[in-house]
Amino acid sequence: MTDHGTLVDASSDDVGTSPAAVLPKTSGAWGSIPERGSMLALRFIVTVYRLLGRRVCLIMVYGIAAYFALLAHGARRASRVYLETLWATPEGRRALGRPPGFRQVLHHIHEFCINVFDRLVAWSGNLDEIEFRHRGSEVLFDLARSGRGAFLIGAHQGSFDMMRLLANKYEMTVNVLMFTRHATRINTFFEQLDPNSRIRVLEIEPNSLKTAFLIRECIARGEFVGILADRIHPGARDRPVELTFLGRPTQFSLSPFVLAATFGCPVVHTQCIRLDERTYESSATVLTERIDPALPRRKRADALLRAYAAEIEKTCWRVPYQWFNFFDYWAEAAEPQKPAPREAGRGEGAHGG
Repeated sequence: MTDHGTLVDASSDDVGTSPAAVLPKTSGAWGSIPERGSMLALRFIVTVYRLLGRRVCLIMVYGIAAYFALLAHGARRASRVYLETLWATPEGRRALGRPPGFRQVLHHIHEFCINVFDRLVAWSGNLDEIEFRHRGSEVLFDLARSGRGAFLIGAHQGSFDMMRLLANKYEMTVNVLMFTRHATRINTFFEQLDPNSRIRVLEIEPNSLKTAFLIRECIARGEFVGILADRIHPGARDRPVELTFLGRPTQFSLSPFVLAATFGCPVVHTQCIRLDERTYESSATVLTERIDPALPRRKRADALLRAYAAEIEKTCWRVPYQWFNFFDYWAEAAEPQKPAPREAGRGEGAHGG
């Protein structure tokens, strides 16, 4: 369940990602940012965690954040643009408390580095030191117990990977939609980390009915299907929809919401945000319990998109430093979307960490 944890970005194959692999050093389209680490790096960080403990690792994470705040110019610039956009709204000024400067940018990047660290902890199964609280997540548990499938929509906010714990604990099967040609490799990676994992990756194939049939089968089995929908896929062919988001004209892809509006199941916005050093809060908000089939599909999708944008905007105001889109979000959204060339070995998703 994306947001509430997707284990990976619901759109890109960043298995084993480290901050170094995610934060861009130059500006440009997010789709061109390398986002893959290695199994060796994952095992090293987990080993350090097991030997030295969480507190020591968090000190190391602060040093990593400072390094990137100083040297990752693209990430620093993108963070500043986002924070200044937030500051321009009354709610954002209340959330930040002071005009954004280098200290706030460092805080933002540090929050992201903690997020990546805790993703590695989650993947390795070392969750004893992390506490979870629930706010509205009961709707997901009820759906799972009743055998009803649902479409889960999240964003690059908070942690994407805490869902593994919740999925296993509450026997929820989550199918994560990703723009990648490496779904089999990623599923194998998860199985190696946890043979009992209830997370699966489904490859999105643009302009193919295969994805829709796979989703329909998952929903029919009473499973969840999740995607992160706050970025526009570089190869997207649909015309973006412009909304006012954080006080600025912002373009969103309608495609995830067209998919969500297709199957007549509940559509839920999910997320998992960090409250303090050891506590995460998972939450779920029903965007629609049942979609009216009498409405045109595009109108259904547009209504879902607007409800979703309102939810992620509220989260920006509530936890302003947990927005993890480290690229020029508004500049890219304003540009016409051109299909990106397919590169061998690269996922084509909507990810940023």
